[in-house]
Amino acid sequence: MGALNSIFCRTETGTNEESAEMTVLSQIIEPDDMIKITSEFARLGDRCYLDNAGATLYPKSLITSINEDLLKNVYMNPHTDKNTKNYIEQIRCLILKHFNTDPSTYTLIFTSGTTQALKLVIESFQFMKNEDDDLNCGSFVYLEDNHTSVVGLRELAVDKDAEVVHIAHEDFLNVINTKAKQTSKYTNGGNSLVAYPAQSNFNGFKYPLNCIENIKNGCLNNHLKKHLCEINSDWYVLLDAAAYVATSKLDLAKVQPDFVSLSFYKIFGFPTGLGALLVKKSSENVLSQKRYFGGGTVDALLSNEHYHIKREIFHERFEDGSLSFLSIISLKQCLDTMYRIIPRIIHDDIMETISYHTFYLAKDLYCQLLDLRHRNGTKAIKFYLDSDFSDITKQGGVLTFNLVREDGTYIGFSEFQHMADLFNISVRTGCFCNSGSCQRHLHMSNKDMKDMYNAGHRCGDEVDLINEKPTGAIRISFGYYNTFEDVDKFVNMICRCFVNAKARKQKRIINHFVETPKIKHYNGNVNKIINEQIYFKNVDDVLINIPPMSTKIILKEICIFPIKSCGAFKILSGWNIGPKGFEYDREWMIVKDNGVCLTQKQNTRMCMIRPQIDLKQKVMILNFPGKTPISIPLENSINEVQKNGSLCHSKVCTDMIKGIDCGDEVADWISEALEVSFLRLIRQSSNDNRSLKKKKDEDKKLLSLSNQAQYLLINKATVKWLSEKIKDPLFTDDLNHLTDRFRGNLIIEMEQELLEREWHSVIIGNHEFKVEGQCPRCQMVCIDQQTGEKTVEPLRTIAEQFGGKLRFGIYLSYVGTVNKSDDRTLKTYSPIKAILNDDNISR
Repeated sequence: MGALNSIFCRTETGTNEESAEMTVLSQIIEPDDMIKITSEFARLGDRCYLDNAGATLYPKSLITSINEDLLKNVYMNPHTDKNTKNYIEQIRCLILKHFNTDPSTYTLIFTSGTTQALKLVIESFQFMKNEDDDLNCGSFVYLEDNHTSVVGLRELAVDKDAEVVHIAHEDFLNVINTKAKQTSKYTNGGNSLVAYPAQSNFNGFKYPLNCIENIKNGCLNNHLKKHLCEINSDWYVLLDAAAYVATSKLDLAKVQPDFVSLSFYKIFGFPTGLGALLVKKSSENVLSQKRYFGGGTVDALLSNEHYHIKREIFHERFEDGSLSFLSIISLKQCLDTMYRIIPRIIHDDIMETISYHTFYLAKDLYCQLLDLRHRNGTKAIKFYLDSDFSDITKQGGVLTFNLVREDGTYIGFSEFQHMADLFNISVRTGCFCNSGSCQRHLHMSNKDMKDMYNAGHRCGDEVDLINEKPTGAIRISFGYYNTFEDVDKFVNMICRCFVNAKARKQKRIINHFVETPKIKHYNGNVNKIINEQIYFKNVDDVLINIPPMSTKIILKEICIFPIKSCGAFKILSGWNIGPKGFEYDREWMIVKDNGVCLTQKQNTRMCMIRPQIDLKQKVMILNFPGKTPISIPLENSINEVQKNGSLCHSKVCTDMIKGIDCGDEVADWISEALEVSFLRLIRQSSNDNRSLKKKKDEDKKLLSLSNQAQYLLINKATVKWLSEKIKDPLFTDDLNHLTDRFRGNLIIEMEQELLEREWHSVIIGNHEFKVEGQCPRCQMVCIDQQTGEKTVEPLRTIAEQFGGKLRFGIYLSYVGTVNKSDDRTLKTYSPIKAILNDDNISR
């Protein structure tokens, strides 16, 4: 890095007049070029995408060029068509050229992705040079901080009688820096394989690549001795390059691991489901134990005799069946597009340019967050790094951390995720399929990890804190399409939602090469950060000294939401209880053209679609500001065609929903109201048996399209209590409007707040309900149900008051009538009797 900086001339920011016109978007790429790049991603709108390590976004012109290519050419199965096969071989060479190598040095095997490439190596790897010599079997060594897909290889290694050895992060760095004596190949020993990542997918740390020869010379032998393993073996290196190649240049002319695994969507954003295994030609012979053979991998085969001859061409032995030839062909457009839109600024190379561009974005964010403190001086950020952003050869454009409250307690990543979603910021939270790095940085023992599992935590769930300790982290990762504006938006969100402070903006300048003919001067605009009072309070303090509960509790209001995620229909008299909840409650849903259920999280205008149920006319009337109302029948005609609804990717629909399409007229009306094309209104079929998830021995309750239970109860006294805790001067909801945000079915009035959290069951009039737990909250409560506008509150205050636990309201399921009658009408102003959780005594 130092050598490169020496040829930079650092340009000071220009005049105020210039800075008013232009803003520095990148420390490497000129504003005009950066604007051209970001124009390729106009579909993002105001969304700030900061999960490049999860998946790179594809540029618009890439998809256009792929479509044009497919429309004007005919590509056939390469097993049939020689021209298609030749084109694929050409692309194979182009990919190798991208990594600065060629077919004389490396063979490229197409796979379904990094995971299959890794698995292919371990399945084929010959740990024993002589299958009859069990005493000279090599070892499989893996870094503990590897991705799960690498760690999982140990199970296959065990099946092959290899010694399996794990090595910690610090031990690995120490060992590979210990010079090993060059050794000749062992003729009688085994073969050992070490697997490590070029870049950590957890925090972007770049592991050394110049150590590969040292590894092959046996620098890991002393580590094997500690585990009493055979050391008379030849060493091979499996490099997981998936995270690295997304934003860094892998130069296989300089470093030459034996095997390299990668996925193309990490680099180009498209296509998914396609990756590669790069095999060094001199190491091909050790991948000799592949057992299965598929179509296209054999030269001769007898089906009635155990006889087959594998292909002579190495990569053809491993590419079972027909290749994903259309996806492979699209790689030509991927390369062309990337080389066209990315300027070659650093070393005349696009990947070097991307590497520096993303590194400086992450470094800017790191420097802003580094000194971010609460008013009492407590640091607001806990970083999980293995470098300090001083050396680009050791760090990628990734930053991993957790937020800390003013009192020193952690803010859960789920709470943070909801706020990020509210601000249209896409980030990754959790452990990112890297249990080893997560465990090391969070300082958890093996016992701690097992205890978390026993406490209910699972990989990928939303359990973010256990005993006030984080179970994961927040990861920000940058791509070539990100700019300093994304950094600013992210920092502003943190300051507004979590820290009562203003971040210290870094001085931003564009680095130019000395030979650049014209140097422009730009100044970065400083965005305003709203300075607000933030209050933190522990949940134990909230529930302490609650006064005795009054017997005066009434059902004030009944609300149903006929269309999931649309406006409420309020009932002030009474309403019938059905088998899945209130009749007509969440019986319809709006789906997009891809079959996924649409919610207010994606389109806040949905709250302004306000259904009315007219029982006399037997119709549902839909209202929307500025549009003529439309009605649909409540009773389905016999001739209507039922069809299976799509599998929705939200909490409500992990089940397949059987539904009825309500027709083109209402679909067009909804599409116009929400300004989204090709929407459909689907009604849940009466014979759809979606049910509440319960233990096997419990009676399952049928569900409509509601999230997790049949009913949601909201205590207005608790809403009033919450309202008094909100100190945001920009939040002006009155009590009724704030209550509407929680979208409850049963709105009750009582004198005391928060006591509903302790209830075990509830009797309302003649009807008994069982409490199924507290309702987890997300950014939906930050949407004004009258206007669709987004606010920070009340989610922020809920998190503050309940120690990061985003719970408000209680779920209920219907038990039956108290007197065993057939009464199915629940009336407002009915008295309520609550049964407490602890003593089961009615109050």
